[in-house]
Amino acid sequence: MGLFRVTGRLTGPRGRSEDAELLVDTGATLLVVPQALANRLEVVARRSQPVLIAGGRRAEWPVAEVSLALSDQDVTTPCFIAPDGPALLGAVALESLFLAVDPVAKRLIPVEGFVGAAA
Repeated sequence: MGLFRVTGRLTGPRGRSEDAELLVDTGATLLVVPQALANRLEVVARRSQPVLIAGGRRAEWPVAEVSLALSDQDVTTPCFIAPDGPALLGAVALESLFLAVDPVAKRLIPVEGFVGAAA
């Protein structure tokens, strides 16, 4: 799948906000926020989680929560705080916003929610 970027607005727990260019990465579990951006947003880590980084390297990264506004929707979502690198839009945030990837057009598309059991 080709990579592409979208602009989202991230907001930390104290209300500090910033527009960020997010690399869409369906292989990433969570939203990934670089440390410098997390510092500006005053994001507070709640715990750490082992991660497997592309290329096979393992690390332990802090996990926090941020608000993400994208495509006229917003959601509070968990995020990894990475030491550096790009901000990534991962699967959990995409699914929480009910968005999917159109890999041909390189865009996000709205999707319906799904419930596996009959209500």
